[in-house]
Amino acid sequence: MALRLRLHLSRLAAVILLLMASQGCGGAREVAAPSSADRAVRPEFLVGAHYYLWFPSRFQGGTYLRARLNPAQKPLLGEYSSASAGVVEQHIAWASQSGINFFALDWWPGSPAHNALIDTAVFAARNVSWLRYCIFYELGALGYDQDSGSTHFDQATSDRFLADMSEIASRYFRHPRYLQVAGRPVIILYVTRTATGRFPEAMARFRSRMSELGFDPYVIGDEIYWTVARQDGAGDTGEPQLGRIALFDAITTYNLYDPTRGTQSGYGASSTFLSDAHSLYDFYRTLAPKTPVIPLAMPGYNDRAFRLDARHHAIPREWAPGAGEGSFFEKWLEHFALPLLDARLPMLLVTSWNEWSEDTAIEPAALAPATVSDKSRSGSDFTQGYKYEGYGTRYLLILKEKLAARSAGVQAPR
Repeated sequence: MALRLRLHLSRLAAVILLLMASQGCGGAREVAAPSSADRAVRPEFLVGAHYYLWFPSRFQGGTYLRARLNPAQKPLLGEYSSASAGVVEQHIAWASQSGINFFALDWWPGSPAHNALIDTAVFAARNVSWLRYCIFYELGALGYDQDSGSTHFDQATSDRFLADMSEIASRYFRHPRYLQVAGRPVIILYVTRTATGRFPEAMARFRSRMSELGFDPYVIGDEIYWTVARQDGAGDTGEPQLGRIALFDAITTYNLYDPTRGTQSGYGASSTFLSDAHSLYDFYRTLAPKTPVIPLAMPGYNDRAFRLDARHHAIPREWAPGAGEGSFFEKWLEHFALPLLDARLPMLLVTSWNEWSEDTAIEPAALAPATVSDKSRSGSDFTQGYKYEGYGTRYLLILKEKLAARSAGVQAPR
């Protein structure tokens, strides 16, 4: 009964939002502020979502799963442009009403036009004050090497990293809506687990430079994974690299998906993915007990429309056959993300708000019937026979419900 009611409300909300979206997402329009009821269920811990600014280029060519389904499914706002402040305003409104209280904005080395959208679209949004924001720095773009599985820091790489950090600090750390923990501006560094070479020296230079600028950043490293690069650059290891972890104030993982782990594929109810993830987090918490760990929440994974040649397995959005779109996300929140909140830093990160290429988005989608069919020659190359539905606002309703149930008595750092 509760599930049917939730699905009905999801469809009703999506219809209303679809009518709003049909008015056009590029121009100015009114976006309703969060109601007192919405504010009443906002959690007292920090809930972030990874937010991407690479659209419409990432929509082009239909290289994302939902566009390859038969019939196709699209975001509720259509294949939008990240340059539109109106799009960002709607995203902020949806996120703030679901219990998300900050976006982690992707920032790319060597992509000034992309990074400029943080100022011209996100911080230009009329409702920018409804959320907080931090930078998610794409460290792997400094030179990740697929063969070695590492991002090697030499002098030039370290210099570039320091220049980027100085620019980010100068542009954003004093912004009134920039996320802070205990008065310290937060920055998340992607795939630090691949950093080798002179990375410790680069981090020391970074800390010194930030002190000169009057900042003491709270740095979150993306360290938790099944295998990580050894600090000495001598290959990968399953052992957490404690020296590298000591460079950060907290650690997390962007995504625990690993295409080489066959027992983690398929429906969550019959795979080892959830239990393995729980054990991995326990491992890191035991070996690095002084460092807060931040759990992720994910709705599933499928990058086959984007990287079909890699033949990665999918993790469907149904927990079990017939459980319904969104059931994997619901179970993951209940049994991983929320139970693993760290009292020293009660924060979780949703992967993702709008990474459509890997089908981890929880951004509202246009309503569409469930399908297992896709536009490949076989009719199932992209779906692998798993069911996908145009889910409306279902993920935001699930998130809101689960966060509200856990909000009492948990205080977020200020």
